[in-house]
Amino acid sequence: MTRDELLSTNSVYKDKIDEWTFNQLAYEGGKKLIEAILIRHPRESSANHATRKNDGICYNYTRGVIDIYSFYLTEQHPVRELGLLKEDPLFKMFETDCDMQGTNFEHFINGCQKLASVFGAIGVLVDKHKNKEGTKLAAINDKVYPYCAPYTLPNILDWTFTRNERTGRPRLSYLKLKEANGSITIWTLESWENWELQDNAEPVLARGGELEIKEIPFVWLENIKSITNPQVGMSDITEIALITASIIRDISCGDEVIKYAGFPMLRKPMRTISDNTPDISGESAVLEFDADKPDSKPDWLEAPTKEPIEAITNWINSKIAEIFQAAHLSGVHAHEKSDQVRSGVAMRYEFQQLTRVLTKKSVNLNEAEMNIIRLYNLWQGTTDNDISVTRPNDFSGDDLTAALESLVTANGLVSSITFNRQLQKSVVRKTLSDETTDTLDEIYKEIDNSEIINTEQ
Repeated sequence: MTRDELLSTNSVYKDKIDEWTFNQLAYEGGKKLIEAILIRHPRESSANHATRKNDGICYNYTRGVIDIYSFYLTEQHPVRELGLLKEDPLFKMFETDCDMQGTNFEHFINGCQKLASVFGAIGVLVDKHKNKEGTKLAAINDKVYPYCAPYTLPNILDWTFTRNERTGRPRLSYLKLKEANGSITIWTLESWENWELQDNAEPVLARGGELEIKEIPFVWLENIKSITNPQVGMSDITEIALITASIIRDISCGDEVIKYAGFPMLRKPMRTISDNTPDISGESAVLEFDADKPDSKPDWLEAPTKEPIEAITNWINSKIAEIFQAAHLSGVHAHEKSDQVRSGVAMRYEFQQLTRVLTKKSVNLNEAEMNIIRLYNLWQGTTDNDISVTRPNDFSGDDLTAALESLVTANGLVSSITFNRQLQKSVVRKTLSDETTDTLDEIYKEIDNSEIINTEQ
């Protein structure tokens, strides 16, 4: 296979790669983002442009928005019904170290969701090293089990979906991935190949083999599903990243105002050509005027900076407000700024919009996690239909205390043992959100085995 064939990409990749690259740059922030967006003005010297980039400041609202989304999505642990996997020693190893790099599975899946927010989606390959002895005991001793490998969209070069002849459902039939070491891995329904790219040399097939499970073990975790661009999804920051870049440029302009207009300028008569007396004016600029005019003597000209600085600040504040508006976080932003007062109706509407977005993210996260577990079972040669993953959709837009009061009230209004048991479990999830799954399961068992006391009886 040639280098060009290995590096070729599909049309969706070619259309979206610039957006993905910029979104990643905006999320990471720092000097690389400043270097990319502070463009030299046509009348600006190279030295001044270099200084402006060196002095640049990055206000990373892009990362802030994604962190807020992540907080809401992860503040409560998901409820996992794992069936037979719950007591499986290999799956317990997987939960503790799902990527062979010591990452807890819940932390891994939450990190993937944040990356999906940046790019619109992320891919997770569920692979497995071959167990040479073929026994479960050997696998336990050698810690051989299916593991996860994440791929951001810029590293998913090409993919193809075809219809299953028997069911008519689309399935992934071809996948090309760029690895961290620069090599290219190609997956089909029958086999996989890893090609190494060497400078000025033909690509080398490093390794490969048959695909035992007859399915490409790849999961698409979409942030928000897109009808026009399936698999690649919709990013949370496509517009926000552009506004953030604009704010950084505005801040750079404000720094220029302070640097060159924030100090008084010396005005003095123009010298003749023969006058070689040096001007000593420190760091301030010097303006010259005609020496033949009356009262031609040096003086200091105060440069007004308040108006331009206030104009820039107000413009930046309006852009910040637009960022939170676009992210449905205006209510959160209003809480942070004491000078902003919003009506209860407006706040409630904003939280409803936020909840809708978070719910879509939560559903996609559940679906991706279920597919990862399904592929884990596929590699292990087992099936289990009793597995489910759900995440609470009562995001804390309102105060936790009010939510608990509502639960207690409901407990007294409905005389149903099953209903009240579920209410008690909901209280446990809200108040003990940081507890481990094992502890929560033990509490749930105690609730199921106890007698429910109605507060109104």
